[in-house]
Amino acid sequence: MGRGPPNLQIMRITTRTARRLLAVLTITALLLPLAPATAASRLARRGAPKPRVMVAVIDTGANPYHEYFHQSGPLYKGNAPSSVTPAVLRELGIDKKHVIDVTRTGNFAEDFKEDRAEFEKIEKGELYWFKGTNVIGISFLADEPLRPDGDASAHGIGTAGAVLAANPEAIVITVEGMGVAEAEKWAFTHPAVDVISTSYGPPTSAPTLQHLSNSYTGVVTNGKAHFGAAANDPSWSTLDETSGPWWTIGIAGYEEGDSNGRQVSSGNIPDFVGDFTQELPYCRSCEEGLQSVGGTSFATPRSAGTFSKILLEARRAAGHLGGIVTKNKEPLLVDGRHSFSVWEMRRALEIAAYYPGSQEYGEPDPTSIPVAEQAPWFQMSWGLISPAKNYEVIEETLANLGVKGKPNRTKPQEACDYMTANMEARRAYWERLAVNGQGFGQAEDPYIYC
Repeated sequence: MGRGPPNLQIMRITTRTARRLLAVLTITALLLPLAPATAASRLARRGAPKPRVMVAVIDTGANPYHEYFHQSGPLYKGNAPSSVTPAVLRELGIDKKHVIDVTRTGNFAEDFKEDRAEFEKIEKGELYWFKGTNVIGISFLADEPLRPDGDASAHGIGTAGAVLAANPEAIVITVEGMGVAEAEKWAFTHPAVDVISTSYGPPTSAPTLQHLSNSYTGVVTNGKAHFGAAANDPSWSTLDETSGPWWTIGIAGYEEGDSNGRQVSSGNIPDFVGDFTQELPYCRSCEEGLQSVGGTSFATPRSAGTFSKILLEARRAAGHLGGIVTKNKEPLLVDGRHSFSVWEMRRALEIAAYYPGSQEYGEPDPTSIPVAEQAPWFQMSWGLISPAKNYEVIEETLANLGVKGKPNRTKPQEACDYMTANMEARRAYWERLAVNGQGFGQAEDPYIYC
């Protein structure tokens, strides 16, 4: 059998196939550099999850028109707030009908007139994202929920701003309904919320034998962190329904900045102190401008914001996505390469909080006094919570958790003894005397002692 013709036929087929393959490979090579970008774009459009932290501030609503919350403001300096991703909107069940894109020209009256119909559609108990910000709102008021106009208190605008001043990457949920049990229950039980900040309560910390609705459930059962403001007077914060419960992180005041010093018009024996006076957005019917405001009302959300920054960094290091998870019946704020409960993070913060010395007392403030270096815990409890670099509270807390770096800060045994005695007194009151609270009669003790 001759072999010539068949071999020539095979050669022609092979050559044709090779040419086709070469063409395919060439096109593939040209398109290959574009493929990852296209895939990344698709993922971006779908909103691939990334580590996030959510702080619920129960207060008097928000002003989404103010530049402080937008990229044009001092916090973001031209970089658009980007923490509210499509993944976050899906997690919270926020659809297009619940996204409000406010008009901002600098003239609030004209802008709100343009947007009024959007605000009139807002329903009680439903979440709304203010596009272009890291702020989400929900109201438990029956009349005109989440309205930025009118003469209602600007308190909630300032407290939301204080959280973001400490951590611009936090997602702030402004829960409108200060002192409203329904609002408190939502914040302490919603699975997406990590941290709650509350800046209200009775004056003089008069014992009411109760605490904020569901705060025990929120912290002890659900694993959230609750920051509660001590009264703006020198009363004993242990009895305060907002700052006193042993599961709550109570905050009193300290003057950061030029004056420094412990605020005498602020609750005694809290867990920590925070910056008492700040420059914050504090106005309705406006789109710019800051105001100097003071009180534990603002020290508390600033402290909560600082904690949220620590939490966000810990979640990034651990590869943690989403909110609190439960493993072996234990709720964890962080889970992944590192795992931490709220109690472990609280203990790390106690060690990291800053004790200032008397030499740091600057121009005297008539309402503040120097801190005694020999025994600062009598005035500062565990110390100052601050996001400021010079105090290194964030870095020290992460180091104590083993996330990054080596810790350089310790607390003396005297501080430990003093704060342990305080915790025992708090437990005695909230477990044996506060008959209207969830902690009454409870024996569970997850708090980590020094």
